[in-house]
Amino acid sequence: MTKMTRRESLVLLSGTLLSGCNSKFFSPTAPSITPESGLIRVDTPEGEIGWSPYLVVQPDATVLEGYKKALMEMKARGNVRGVRITLNSFRDPVVEMVSSLGLEMIGIISNEELLGPNPKAVIDHYVATFPDMRVLQIGNEVSTLPNTKKVTVEQYMDAFKKIYDHVQSRYPSLILMTQSTFGSGYQGSNELKRMVDLGLNPNNFSNQKIIVGINVYTEVAFNEYVSTRNEFLSGYRFWVMESGTLNPAEHISKVRNFYPRLATALSAERIYWYALWATDDDPEHAGYSLIKHPRFQNQMTYSPLGQALVGVQGGIVK
Repeated sequence: MTKMTRRESLVLLSGTLLSGCNSKFFSPTAPSITPESGLIRVDTPEGEIGWSPYLVVQPDATVLEGYKKALMEMKARGNVRGVRITLNSFRDPVVEMVSSLGLEMIGIISNEELLGPNPKAVIDHYVATFPDMRVLQIGNEVSTLPNTKKVTVEQYMDAFKKIYDHVQSRYPSLILMTQSTFGSGYQGSNELKRMVDLGLNPNNFSNQKIIVGINVYTEVAFNEYVSTRNEFLSGYRFWVMESGTLNPAEHISKVRNFYPRLATALSAERIYWYALWATDDDPEHAGYSLIKHPRFQNQMTYSPLGQALVGVQGGIVK
């Protein structure tokens, strides 16, 4: 996940977009949801919300069938089009399952590979292993890792430039995304501004070939990112790669109140909810989950937002 913790990654994106869904009713309190916002209408017990149909999925094959059940139900209602997932160096069972459902995929590779002797070879390997990808995201919250794994912004931008030049010469149809900077407080926006100082601008990185990735959980982070985008990066596309809240009772209101602002003030084309399932046991992460107990399908339950996305009411799929 990513709020007050880590994120190690080089991220790859693949797949096919699916169609959205229409709401059955219009709530007078619902935010304005337009095609330009990238949000789709979802009916919930708290009224209509504007939802971005993208999720974070953890690479745990022990919950494979629970994942599949939830994703199939969401897809049937047009409420999921793509997921973000940590990639191994091979196509593991979770990746294969997501691919079999026809969902778009983003895969994460450890940040340590950015500091290896040949990051270009890393790209070559993952392009060969995942030939269906069309976007690569390079890194995630690189400066928040433990000291033994930490990547400085200066090291990151040096590796990013090498990878960018390599991709333009060898894989010109691919799009790159920057690392997703930290989602709470001022750290992420400050780091993003440092990336600008180190050369993140259209003269060095074409805004036709780059998407800016960020994580956004808090109001402070949101306000700071809006200011940074407007001042330095308004020519680039933005994707929010993680957002969410720890209290399941607030999942729906978080989406209702936060997603339209991310889509408008930040012009975020996509917002990825953290997470389909984070854990059942860790109190710092479990509350973000849309599903609980996915190892046992007959015991699997949903958060209120998860229920709305799969069409569950009173434990029954509508």
